[in-house]
Amino acid sequence: METKDNLTGQNSLKIINEMIETAKKSVNDYSFHYLLWGWLVLIASVLDYCLTTIRHDPNHWLPWPVLMGVGGVAAFLYSLFQKRKEKVKTYFETFLGYTWISVIVALILTAFVAISFGYEAAYAVIMIIYGMGLFVSGMTFRFIPLIIGSICCWICAVVACYVTHETQLILLGLSVLSGYIIPGYILKLKFKNENAQ
Repeated sequence: METKDNLTGQNSLKIINEMIETAKKSVNDYSFHYLLWGWLVLIASVLDYCLTTIRHDPNHWLPWPVLMGVGGVAAFLYSLFQKRKEKVKTYFETFLGYTWISVIVALILTAFVAISFGYEAAYAVIMIIYGMGLFVSGMTFRFIPLIIGSICCWICAVVACYVTHETQLILLGLSVLSGYIIPGYILKLKFKNENAQ
């Protein structure tokens, strides 16, 4: 009887470990999203900064809706393609999916903050929201670069409360570089190496 219970316990632990490993491997799919959004936000920040400081263009904000629209379409098509390939969706993937849906909704609602209170107020809120999504993702998969990136986003958000619009754009670029782009490449490299073994 003891042996049977022991085997059942061992099997349960084995199944749990396999589920965690499967969930960790599926994170590779998310590197695409981190890199896509990281690069698009960085490019939009740089364009906005150049249009504001060099050209003094009143339409300096235009890169944002254009690039975020392109990103939305690209992310949707990529997710659609990935859904066809996946056999099973883990609890972790479902949890992260809901987390990032709430982040996207919060970012869209932040546009109303920008309209009502100005861009200066919105950029700090955007970095706080980015940090939340990154922190939850990093803690869920115990991936330190995402956790560090989330902390960098929060630090940039605090600093953004005390600086000019132009400096906020630089901080926004730094926050996505540290929170999305660098962890995205580390994630991609990590799982490329693991799949090669």
